[in-house]
Amino acid sequence: MDETLDLRPLASRLPLDRPFTPGTARAAGLERSALDRLHRAGLVRRVLRGVYAANRAPDTVAFRAAAAALVVRRDSVVVDRTAAWIHGVDLRGSSLTDALVPLDRVSRSRRDSAGTRQLTPRDVVLVEGVHVTTPLRTALDLGRLLPAGRALGAMDALLGTGSFTHTQLLAELPRMTGCPGVGQLRVLAPQVDARADGLAESVLRLHWNEARLPTPVPGLTVVAGGRLVRLALGVDRRQFGAVLLGRVSADDLVALEGAGWRVVVLPGERVLSSDPVSWTKHLEREFHQQLLAQTG
Repeated sequence: MDETLDLRPLASRLPLDRPFTPGTARAAGLERSALDRLHRAGLVRRVLRGVYAANRAPDTVAFRAAAAALVVRRDSVVVDRTAAWIHGVDLRGSSLTDALVPLDRVSRSRRDSAGTRQLTPRDVVLVEGVHVTTPLRTALDLGRLLPAGRALGAMDALLGTGSFTHTQLLAELPRMTGCPGVGQLRVLAPQVDARADGLAESVLRLHWNEARLPTPVPGLTVVAGGRLVRLALGVDRRQFGAVLLGRVSADDLVALEGAGWRVVVLPGERVLSSDPVSWTKHLEREFHQQLLAQTG
């Protein structure tokens, strides 16, 4: 019954611009039950396990690092998915309100559980008092530890932060020899491209490259109907490409067809969750139809 009351006076006791713990809330006079009501009412959001913030608090690199500082020991280094999140790359997918950012960290005084994560001083940066692997080292680790599609998406997004170049990423591969998953990393690293717009486009490119299809240009922009249209992947010479459902309007698709393009529309959830063989075969069939149309 008390949930029907105005909860804003309770929220006003909490920090508005920085993360806090249930202990901080308790010190301000809010017991856990009141904090839970504020969370259900949408006035407070959970940031990490054991860390909260006012719903309107800024979501910056400094804020995320400050949140991690509340629950990470001083002798730890934040790594992998948590490090990516601090650097601005959120790997939780579409259901952001239901899933907490995982808390990945290792001790600075010893190797991780696999015994092979040897971090050097140049692998770690200090952000708001928290030791975090650099975007480059985070990309190298995620490229070998996540499933291939998500790994490529993570590396694409981290490259997109502008913190390192593709050349620098490739130059680091030899030092990762002996680490778990380095074989996958060596396969994926040459494919990393910051032009991908989201995980689904990265996964689409990964499996396109494995199919019997010519090498595409990520984020190819073409002129159709007097306007620019962006394709997720495209082969300009063959006027063939793919887009994700909802990313291109029906009018743009008509304009592309009128300009001689054959564009396959794929739902992003299908790319992420279904057997890639099914839709890559579809892409191959459509590409061969385009070849026949161009040479017939």
